[in-house]
Amino acid sequence: MKTIKKLTSAAFAAVILGMSTITANAACTSTAGYWANHPDAWCVQTISIGGHDYPQDQAIAIINNSTSGDKTYSLAAQVISAKLNTDCGGADSSCVALAIIAADAWLVLHPVGSGVTSNSAAWKQVKAAYNTLTDYNEGRLCAPKCRS
Repeated sequence: MKTIKKLTSAAFAAVILGMSTITANAACTSTAGYWANHPDAWCVQTISIGGHDYPQDQAIAIINNSTSGDKTYSLAAQVISAKLNTDCGGADSSCVALAIIAADAWLVLHPVGSGVTSNSAAWKQVKAAYNTLTDYNEGRLCAPKCRS
């Protein structure tokens, strides 16, 4: 009986260790704040948002300006983060791909810095995509959150 208990305990430990390995290796998402504060984690030097290519320093400035009254910065920060999460972090993008496309298309019509307010008709057009991107970057959709 002691041998069976030892084998069962060893098998249980192996399963637990195996699950930990899977969890530790799972791709996950990071927030805009993480990407702004960890430029060394970026796998690209430029990122395309709304049809414009931004070098890393300008993209970080956009993220850092995302709390302004201009919602184009808020949306761009979430798009930047989602693209970095998928391109650099390898996170599953199946639940957010359409939101990235919609947000990028909207930013072509309303470029970063164009002064879109939260109560405007223009913002209401893209708010659902913004919410999806935010939920994704916060780890609430198809990939868990790994960093803050």
